[in-house]
Amino acid sequence: MQKKGFTLIELLIVVAIIGIIATIAIPNLMIAMQKGKQKATMSDMQSIGNAIEIYVTDWVFAPLVAAGPVTSLQQGWFQPFYIKILPTRDSWGTLFQYTGGDMTNLDQYTLESYGRDHFDSGPDVLYEVRSLIDFNNDIMYSNGHFTVGPMVKR
Repeated sequence: MQKKGFTLIELLIVVAIIGIIATIAIPNLMIAMQKGKQKATMSDMQSIGNAIEIYVTDWVFAPLVAAGPVTSLQQGWFQPFYIKILPTRDSWGTLFQYTGGDMTNLDQYTLESYGRDHFDSGPDVLYEVRSLIDFNNDIMYSNGHFTVGPMVKR
């Protein structure tokens, strides 16, 4: 009577195949997760921007609050009237930054996310996401459109 089972060689081959598949799949999964966070952040920024645009339509100026975290917009006059729930953090957990209009440009505003690295990277332009490290770049939404962020395929 012969015992049925796997030999050591067969088990090693299966483990090697699983390892090869994992080395291919894990980096792609990490990139997909970061892209998802980036898109969710951009969607939240656009929602906040739409609420500010409605506010500007009603009052002719953007909310005039000190530059800083977007939580300053959580006053009773903005939330929940212009946006039901104000997203205050990006998908990486950092507070969105808001700069409202000044006395010369009353209807101008800027929202900013510092990206995955949580730091302001300074002067920015639209960029094309090519690798995992690109998610550290900032994202800016100003006056109804993205001025800094990933290039959108058209």
